[in-house]
Amino acid sequence: MSSEPAGAPRKRPKDRKQQIVVQARDMFIELGYPNVTMTALAERLGITAGALYRHFSTKNDLLDAVLRESFACFEETVTETALAPAVDQAIAIVAPHPHIADLWDREMRYAEPGVRRKHLETMRSWAAAFRRVLRAHRDGLDEGNEELLVWALQSALACLGTSTIHAKAAIRRTAVRDAMLAIASAPLSPTGEARYAPGTARLPASRRERLLLAAARQFAAQGYQESSMSGIGAAADVTGPNLYGYFKSKAELLRAVYERGTHYLWISLDAALARASSPDDALRLVIDSYVERSREWGSLEVGRSGEREVEADVLGAQREYAAEWTALVQEIAPGIEPPAARLRVQIGLKVINDLLRTPHIARYASVDANLAAVVYAVLAGAGS
Repeated sequence: MSSEPAGAPRKRPKDRKQQIVVQARDMFIELGYPNVTMTALAERLGITAGALYRHFSTKNDLLDAVLRESFACFEETVTETALAPAVDQAIAIVAPHPHIADLWDREMRYAEPGVRRKHLETMRSWAAAFRRVLRAHRDGLDEGNEELLVWALQSALACLGTSTIHAKAAIRRTAVRDAMLAIASAPLSPTGEARYAPGTARLPASRRERLLLAAARQFAAQGYQESSMSGIGAAADVTGPNLYGYFKSKAELLRAVYERGTHYLWISLDAALARASSPDDALRLVIDSYVERSREWGSLEVGRSGEREVEADVLGAQREYAAEWTALVQEIAPGIEPPAARLRVQIGLKVINDLLRTPHIARYASVDANLAAVVYAVLAGAGS
């Protein structure tokens, strides 16, 4: 029973601002920044909108606070030089903050440009420790391969805190540790020349195909909510009534992009399996096919679109496709438990998707073969 007299004004909790930041962080991760309103946030906190606005005048100010608090852990840097201790130290720093990866992958794009630049510089500075570790661990890495491995290590480390991977904390930490050790030692070819100049690719004559390609690129680059039918149409040179003659809505276009990407990957996987002479050969060919195809269609996750029915269907398709990789991992690594095999696959797929979305890495002619070698090392358990 409350000791306060009836009708007495409620005292504002001393940590109200912190409560708001934590709840906002959780809602951004759950629903996506564009789908969270200040009113909905206030309702979940059990306060009035006015009370919320006393602390944060705009939703973007709130996002800035969420990012600032979440990435504060990177003020602690990796000081170890030997590979295994450095990996353990990095995991110890990041593991207590399981929300970081989702905020970086999905919500950072909505921050003000200055805020994004600040956090990007923080991550670059933090990654410098991995460069020091790699130089001590192995000789002969050229600058391009060093950069590839640094980003691959960070991508694997991010798997500690992404909601797209479901596993117990201890199992996840072990899988991430093994993956990082494998990445650091993966055999690589010299980086070589750039693949091609940006913007030189020819577009198909089919208007529908151009729309699918433009939508896939815009959804991946700027997010579903920020992409518009008019912007997609302009990029595909399809405007006016023709645009909606192919797709009645953006949600219908999203579903078509997902379906095309899934079919594309399955066709490539089937062809790889048909050519394989052994389970090991099959795994290598499947990785090669995914790397090749994923430049346009492989990265099916576009964040929180808000289209729940479409996303649910795609999640099922992604799981079925990944299960084929898991089966191959179990064949080449007898005795591995299914959850551990699935984790290796999920880490491998994330590394591919992350690095092929990183322009200064993806532009090199050697990146497909080197990225495939890195992911094969992860799946084969080379770091175990």
